[in-house]
Amino acid sequence: MQKIIFTDLDGTLTLRDTYHIFIFQNLSFSLVMKHSIGLIRLAFGYIFGFTSKETVKRTTFKMFFNNFNTKSDISKFLTYIPWNNPVREIVDAKQKEGYKVILVSASPDVYLPAICNYLGYDGFLATKTLRDGDTLLGEFDGKICNFDEKTRRIKEYLGEEKLEYTLSFGNSKGDFDMLNFCDESYFVKKGRITLHS
Repeated sequence: MQKIIFTDLDGTLTLRDTYHIFIFQNLSFSLVMKHSIGLIRLAFGYIFGFTSKETVKRTTFKMFFNNFNTKSDISKFLTYIPWNNPVREIVDAKQKEGYKVILVSASPDVYLPAICNYLGYDGFLATKTLRDGDTLLGEFDGKICNFDEKTRRIKEYLGEEKLEYTLSFGNSKGDFDMLNFCDESYFVKKGRITLHS
């Protein structure tokens, strides 16, 4: 039996949303001009509560990553991620004790392999994207990996495997289901790491 850490990425292991950083790293003037009116409508809709966060994510992904080549060099993107070092230190220490570390993120699976490789973690569960070979089709494959979908994906990942202990970290309502699922969980907010109950 093994011990596993299931940790959220954005706002937990990082101080900012990696999806936004990834968009800005891959923006071009022509793409911004092409979608400027749509972006303004989307921003107003979100600000005034007419547009959900999920709709914003799906729409911007379609705008900016339709036909994106997944073999593109994204190493520069990794250098712009502001890490939440206190959480990383805890996770890394537990990893040295023998815990397996799995990222569980609402972020698209485009850059999660690079982040896992950079951090030396064991794998990830993320929002799946539709592809044609190495080319993104600008659509998500199924649900965004958030709320109860995080726990469903964890259970699917585990299958019939029996675990000795599970530990999790999260920072939002979208993580509560995952935090409640694990044996020991921590909520990360504004630099504080507190036991989730």
